[in-house]
Amino acid sequence: MLAYLAAGGVTLLLGRRVAGGGWLALHLVLLGAATNAIVVWSEHFAAALLRAPPVPERLATARALALNLGIVAVLGGVHGGRTAPAAAGACLAGGVVLGHAIILALRIGRALPSRLGGTVWYYVAAAAALLAGMGLGLWLAGGVAGSAGANRALRIAHVHLNVLGWVGLAVVGTQFTLWPTVLRTRMEPGLELAIRRALPPLAGGLAVAAGGLAAQQRLVALAGLAAYGAGLGIALVPFVGTARRRPPRTAAAWMLGAGMAWLVVAVVADLGALAASPGVADLDGHLARLVPVVAAGFALQTLTGALTYLLPVVFGRGAWGNRRLTAILELGWPPRVAAVNLGVLALVGGLPPALGWWLAGLGLGSF
Repeated sequence: MLAYLAAGGVTLLLGRRVAGGGWLALHLVLLGAATNAIVVWSEHFAAALLRAPPVPERLATARALALNLGIVAVLGGVHGGRTAPAAAGACLAGGVVLGHAIILALRIGRALPSRLGGTVWYYVAAAAALLAGMGLGLWLAGGVAGSAGANRALRIAHVHLNVLGWVGLAVVGTQFTLWPTVLRTRMEPGLELAIRRALPPLAGGLAVAAGGLAAQQRLVALAGLAAYGAGLGIALVPFVGTARRRPPRTAAAWMLGAGMAWLVVAVVADLGALAASPGVADLDGHLARLVPVVAAGFALQTLTGALTYLLPVVFGRGAWGNRRLTAILELGWPPRVAAVNLGVLALVGGLPPALGWWLAGLGLGSF
């Protein structure tokens, strides 16, 4: 994860000296860092929630190696205009994610009834979205999408499946349990009901939205995106209730909270842009302006906040080590968190892009 984040930062710093650097930096973060985080941590959370033994270490290592070999092949193949290695890499990475999702689904079927076990279905749905998004990405990389309008429509559907599906569904599912844990408080009453009720509109709405976008049916896509927004609203009820009862006071809590806020901003802005666009293909320009919100505000900030909390738990080796590593990772956190979010605001508000990216880059890079 850290290697992909560092590579994405270096790519951004090099700017126009890297051809297609914007695409490469975005995919280093979302396909590289976020995918590793989701696969690794969804395994840990599923094992804990379902009271199941973890995957054997050798299998986990082999899975990580295969996943990253596939990701590197996709990044190198698409960026270099070579369809064959990109297709092979997508098949390898997609096979790993598919196998991971099947194992999670089988675990749910075999596990004893669990109060929060339903959150594991969010990871399964997220994996399905990634596989569909990868398929569209390969189609686009192969240059067989047809007209320019059809190409833009497929690219927009690809973006929605990967961002709102793979990353969005995984983050929402994780926040049900991670958020009260980070805030060190009890879970909200009715959390189980929110878990059950939020997933159908989130997953179903995304499927309808992606289908409508790919087929250039704007009203269908709008209905699907509205359903996704409604599902997100249901999921946020216990999230907001927990924060009102126990306000965030740590770096991890503030970054996780701000990340969810930017996800809401992205979905609302996406809905507004789609409603105002005469056609699906016209949404392409609006999405470009949401890249900072999605990449830095939501994905990177959420990942950094989660790692700020989880890395000391993994490497602390006890209460003293946990506190020591937490203190290191939280060093000077208020100005760092402020820099990230002010940077995203600057980019969205039309201020000089260099200022926004430097602020966000310093805030996130210092991690």
